[in-house]
Amino acid sequence: MKYSWLLGLILILALTACGSGVPTNQVVPSISSSPDSSTLEISPDPSDNTPDPDPVQTIELVSPTSAAEKIPCLDEAGLIQPFSIPVSRTQDEISGRIYTPPCYGADLDQNYPTLYLLHGATETDQQWEELGIDKLVDTLISHDDLLPLIIIMPREDSWIPLPENQFGDHLVKDLIPWVDAHYRTLAEREYRAIGGLSRGGNWAVRIGLMHWALFEAIGAHSAPLFYGDLDRIPNWIEAIPESKIPRLYLDIGQDDTDREDAAAFENLLVELSIPHSWYQFTGMHEESYWHAHLDKYLLWYSSGWGEK
Repeated sequence: MKYSWLLGLILILALTACGSGVPTNQVVPSISSSPDSSTLEISPDPSDNTPDPDPVQTIELVSPTSAAEKIPCLDEAGLIQPFSIPVSRTQDEISGRIYTPPCYGADLDQNYPTLYLLHGATETDQQWEELGIDKLVDTLISHDDLLPLIIIMPREDSWIPLPENQFGDHLVKDLIPWVDAHYRTLAEREYRAIGGLSRGGNWAVRIGLMHWALFEAIGAHSAPLFYGDLDRIPNWIEAIPESKIPRLYLDIGQDDTDREDAAAFENLLVELSIPHSWYQFTGMHEESYWHAHLDKYLLWYSSGWGEK
């Protein structure tokens, strides 16, 4: 075959032209990320004859964190819930009600001061709520007049006399540790206060002075004191380091039948040179009197807390 070599060469060239792959003169567009990884830059194909006023196309990427911004809490009211816990060493229990401020469940990083408020004789743990304590606290917090706080309102079920009455021991040994373990409290002494009206004020003075290491402030509203406690107070105060004496607030109505007893307590504090606040407002031993002064009580309790 004279031209067989020529036919072979033609066959080889044909097979090469039909092969797969990217032609050597074609450029594949390249993709690169910018240093902050928030955009992608796509370089165009130089063989593309379509007019492109922008030689580099930019695609914005959505950052996964920017779409998950924290939604602010819009709660305007706190919440009051009942509680009941067993008391150690006995078959008894201590119950009551707890107020948590607006947005307590939203901001899990915030801890709160605590205020223990005790009710009067023959009343229940609902007395402070009936006086409007929760609505007033909500309003004061919303106006930035009061730091958000947790209010514990325990119930005294028995009116048996001291020392057989164990209400104070249950509050100190069982309720306070339980509250600090189950709620986001500022558990230091500087952020815990106790107060009460009438018989509750008697308890507040007795518990607050005997257990001064637990309370920064004590409020006694229309409180005549338990029988014999006026004589015990000098010994209680003598046992307290001078720098740790709790702040004290005493008030009573000018027409209250217990005014002389409350005044005797105030006179004793003067004799002992114990700093305290003392007020005799217009009024009697009744709920309208305490309701009228709730804002003064709350602002006084919180005045020692500052910011935390």
